[in-house]
Amino acid sequence: MQSLSIDPLKYIVLLIILLIIPNQKYYCITQPDSLKQNENVHVDSIKIVGNKQTKDFIILRELNFQVGDTINESVLHYNRERIFSLGLFNRVDLIVVKNADTTIVVIDVDETWYIYPIPFWYIEKGLLSNSTVGINLSWKNFRGRNETLQSSFGIGFNTFLSVQYDNPAIIYDNNIGLTFGFGYYRTANINEEAKLVVNSDFNYKIIKGNIGFYKRINQFNLFGISVGFDNRQLDISPENKLTASGTSVDNYPWISAYYFFDSRDLKQFSQNGLLIYGDILHKGFGLKGISYNIFNFDFREYHELIGQLSTKWRFKYRQTFGKLVPFYDYSFLGYSDRIRGHSNDYGEGENSLLTSLEFSFPLLKEWNVSLDLPLIPKSLTSARIEMYLHAFTDAGTTFNEGEPLFFNKFYSGYGLGLTVLILPFNAIRFEYAINELGKGEFLVATGFSF
Repeated sequence: MQSLSIDPLKYIVLLIILLIIPNQKYYCITQPDSLKQNENVHVDSIKIVGNKQTKDFIILRELNFQVGDTINESVLHYNRERIFSLGLFNRVDLIVVKNADTTIVVIDVDETWYIYPIPFWYIEKGLLSNSTVGINLSWKNFRGRNETLQSSFGIGFNTFLSVQYDNPAIIYDNNIGLTFGFGYYRTANINEEAKLVVNSDFNYKIIKGNIGFYKRINQFNLFGISVGFDNRQLDISPENKLTASGTSVDNYPWISAYYFFDSRDLKQFSQNGLLIYGDILHKGFGLKGISYNIFNFDFREYHELIGQLSTKWRFKYRQTFGKLVPFYDYSFLGYSDRIRGHSNDYGEGENSLLTSLEFSFPLLKEWNVSLDLPLIPKSLTSARIEMYLHAFTDAGTTFNEGEPLFFNKFYSGYGLGLTVLILPFNAIRFEYAINELGKGEFLVATGFSF
């Protein structure tokens, strides 16, 4: 995530309104405890209320219990967080209602706003002249099936127009999802080795499209296959590794297969669970001499330690291999993947490795707020606010095939920060990091660290 990105601007404004306008009427709702600690109950029925748009099955398939099972307070909490992780609701409550001879689990939800036109501004390599501005338009859950239609438009240092569609339940009975998209991009070269080859800056023009299907095996496991076609044009004469074909235009099909395992509770800011992701992508199939592969692996683990203190750690690895890997598909640090303490330092190579470790402690937990403002719908002025103090350390490097890994080539950093969650929308982080050279930097970033 870009440290200078301001795309969740309206959510930051919402936070400011929440914190500095005390004379406004607001409602603060706390999560009710419907079961006592160590109390077990038998579930006779499940009822969903408050979902005016969202289909029942989108909620029910997040549950890891069903009618006839025995549950307790920890099961209720876990399933409440899994439903909230869908990003479709401002508030989720799971309440046990006991009658004379039956026990009903009531899932009470409050739906959020689903259409978001969000402006953004980001800067490459800390240079104001490398600015790109634009807008992301996202329309979520428009048929109540958790579908997302997203379009992005940007101009400036990079120019692009893209559209992406995702439907996690295109064939609900078989748990089959569909995704497809297309886009046009004019992107500046970011590879320093490529710049040295031609001794100048240059751009690529890219047209791409993709379609894929994925199957949800159960609540935790998912695998999928995607296919696509890329057209990449170079605006200068081709040189060594500027393209995969050795010509000024790369045209190639590609195919990828991927797998998810996700047992996290609250996916936006987890306290417990695992995330394991892996994918393999093949490009070219030998057409015009193009044939290479990209492998990605991401492992994250989340644990509660003592009391409310929790920890999480991450290992991320990317490897490219094949006939000839062009500069534009190298692995990079300093862009989407960053080492805090080296936010303006950039690394590149055929492969990359990134590790992170964080400890967090809540300063404010589960403050469900709904502002009563004129002319603005409640679904847009309601949010779950949380604040966490966290300590972190990051390390990572890039390297080429056949090169040994040396610890003195790793970037690393450590520090303290404050994360403000504005759920289900986004988060903002204020962090101070010190790198292995003793140099410090203050960071303001949007989104979740991992």
